Amino acid sequence: MPDPRSSREDFLDLDEDTSAPTVEQIDDQVAHAQEKLLQLKRQAEQLEREKQKLEELGRRQDQFDTGRAEMVDKFTSSLVHIQRETDQTLKRLEILKNVQATFTSYLHEIEAINPKDWTPADLNKELSKALGTIEDARSVYVKAQAQVAADEEIAGPSPFDGDSLASGGQSFGYWLMAGFAFTLPLFALGLLGLLLWFLQLAST
Repeated sequence: MPDPRSSREDFLDLDEDTSAPTVEQIDDQVAHAQEKLLQLKRQAEQLEREKQKLEELGRRQDQFDTGRAEMVDKFTSSLVHIQRETDQTLKRLEILKNVQATFTSYLHEIEAINPKDWTPADLNKELSKALGTIEDARSVYVKAQAQVAADEEIAGPSPFDGDSLASGGQSFGYWLMAGFAFTLPLFALGLLGLLLWFLQLAST
């Protein structure tokens, strides 16, 4: 009578032999694993490229944020400075226009004085009137020079300071006072000569 345990062990051995993979199966598994590794490698390379793109995008974003903040700050501060300079320039222009109008008026008034039209009888009165006009002109001139000079200290250099041919590098206030200093002695000598001439006429 055969041994039941021997038959069962033979059956189990047969099952183990039939479940073992074949060479073809192993080759297929190896090829599948290699394909899987190749796909993973491609995915890793793709992820690396995406990472580099994101890093470059982040770098450019930081560059944009920094540049934008820098230029916003520069433009903001510059516009404040320009607005202040514009206000000062408009104020200075208004002062110069008023000075110009006043000087023109006094110049015409002084030039209109004609001693030849004075009679000996009216000499003293006309001369007093003319001297009063000169004193008024001198006072206006000095006040205008002081006003322009004070405005120069606030607003900065005169617009004529950069014109070396016209002003020799000096300010408008400097030439305003210089012109007054140059012309006043000549004008005073002229009035003195006229006065002596009319006194001579009056004595004859």
